[in-house]
Amino acid sequence: MTEAHGPRQGGFAYLSITSKLPLQAITDHLGRAPDRKSFSIGEPRKRPGLKPYSFSRWSMASGLDEADESISIEEHLRSLWGRMQSIREQVVSAPPEFERWLVAVGYFDRFDEPLSVSGGHFATAAYYRLNLDFDFYFGDDFGHDDYGGRAYWDWEGLPPSEGQV
Repeated sequence: MTEAHGPRQGGFAYLSITSKLPLQAITDHLGRAPDRKSFSIGEPRKRPGLKPYSFSRWSMASGLDEADESISIEEHLRSLWGRMQSIREQVVSAPPEFERWLVAVGYFDRFDEPLSVSGGHFATAAYYRLNLDFDFYFGDDFGHDDYGGRAYWDWEGLPPSEGQV
């Protein structure tokens, strides 16, 4: 993966549709089975002692290897949009009971790792009426150890500006 496109430790993206309706209702509307971790409301969770799922989740992966650290989030998003072409109208016309999510996950060595996401992805997500869920994880705990929990704009080694925490 190139530094200009994303985290050095990997990342991935997928479509997720959640609902209080059974998983089969989502699958029926979309006309295809999910291909990533999915479950139906009321199903037991795999870990003992946890309550059953309180909602259903239908998911479509980007189609690229999520474990391949050389593939950027940008590449996962491009691949996902291509895969979604076959269900474009079904996603756009989904009933209000279906919450539509674009999920992108990135793993960074440090808080200052580069990330590039083309603006067109946000326009495409808006076309599909998707909520955005970008989950980023940092190996250095987002610099909190180095910077005492100060706001990002104060991380140049300067003490916090007056009036800022």
